[in-house]
Amino acid sequence: MLSKDALDFLLKITDYFHGHYEDLGWGRLPSSQILVAIAIRELATGIHDNEFRVQIHTAADKIIAKNSQLIEKI
Repeated sequence: MLSKDALDFLLKITDYFHGHYEDLGWGRLPSSQILVAIAIRELATGIHDNEFRVQIHTAADKIIAKNSQLIEKI
């Protein structure tokens, strides 16, 4: 079960996503890629299998780092 803070975070992310799915290009910008990766990373904390949780966190961290560098260049 997620903590109250984690649930609040997910609600904020879900609220942000509301309506964005109608934009066919949404999710391709570095900033939205970071948001997606953060949401996935947070959701993965609920996975009990440590090996898989670490793999998901590692992949999400790479996405966040890569896209943060792209934003920094802008």
